[in-house]
Amino acid sequence: MTNVITDQGNWERRWHPLLSQWVVVAARTGNRPWNGATVGEESDAVVTSAHDKSCHLCAGNTRSNGEINPDYTGPWAFNNDYASFAPDAPSFENENNNNPLHRRDSNQGHCRVLCWTERHDQTLASISTDNMLAVGQLWQNEYNTLSQDPEISQVLIFENKGQEIGVSNPHPHGQIYATSFVGDSFERARKAQAEWARDNSSVMLLDLIAREEYQYSLKVSETDHFMAIVPYFARFAYECWIIPKAAAKHIGDMSDAQRDDLALLYQKMAKTYNVLFQRESPNISLMYNAPCDTHQDNQHWQFHFVMQPPLREPDKLKYLAGFESGTANIVNPVQPEAAAQRLREAFKSAETNT
Repeated sequence: MTNVITDQGNWERRWHPLLSQWVVVAARTGNRPWNGATVGEESDAVVTSAHDKSCHLCAGNTRSNGEINPDYTGPWAFNNDYASFAPDAPSFENENNNNPLHRRDSNQGHCRVLCWTERHDQTLASISTDNMLAVGQLWQNEYNTLSQDPEISQVLIFENKGQEIGVSNPHPHGQIYATSFVGDSFERARKAQAEWARDNSSVMLLDLIAREEYQYSLKVSETDHFMAIVPYFARFAYECWIIPKAAAKHIGDMSDAQRDDLALLYQKMAKTYNVLFQRESPNISLMYNAPCDTHQDNQHWQFHFVMQPPLREPDKLKYLAGFESGTANIVNPVQPEAAAQRLREAFKSAETNT
């Protein structure tokens, strides 16, 4: 092969003229060390060692960039060595970006890695209560710090869990992408919630959980401060949303009691999925905090924490194949009311066994 173009690791966004959305180009991420599953590999997903000397996230180990992790206990956060966004990403403001067929913009932001625990063999479902409460405090502290950066418009806290998701390292961890722009789904959610507030003088998601079906057929569990529900419009088979019962735009709005309640309910839901699927469940978890730019419609946002396991059955994945990839319309193979019933039963079983 000749004329090979080498990835320089620059960060940029390129405009997709058909979809009218940005595509993030972050070639540097392709160089990150890979301890996850590979195509064609039969991998044992069970991690049994409390510390793995080859793991770049374990306490006291040396990462691929030569930095040595502290001998931390509990949760610990650091800047991602192979970030998709960076505060020093190149600026393209001097370029002529008026042509939508060849337009790009800066990819500024911060990427953080959140190690939930020093234990390589644990997950958020299995760590101690004190450790889980510390994770909740880490979520809140990180959000409060990053959202104060005037260059940041959105702080997305998330976890990719399990080899089925394509996680690069099995050590229990999540991530934060704090970006200089608001993502497409956040833009749509912000617009929808603002329009609802103007038309109804109320908060959309509070009105949603007040409906009768969310008190019964679509409710998984309820605490003093939160409800765990399966949305009537769930896109994934066993999708669950955790929604505050009072107005809260983001995790920074929450009292210590609310934050702790959120963390423990999230942990119970993680255990619930393990019971439901009778295995360590893979999951994508997304914390939908309000955008932190100066847009006036942010005031109408309601916090929600979304869990989307990719399993439809213990041994079957839900793939986004031709129709869904082509149209962006998801086909859910499970009736949401049936999913909620199964999750309620699994939740009770998880509580009994803990």
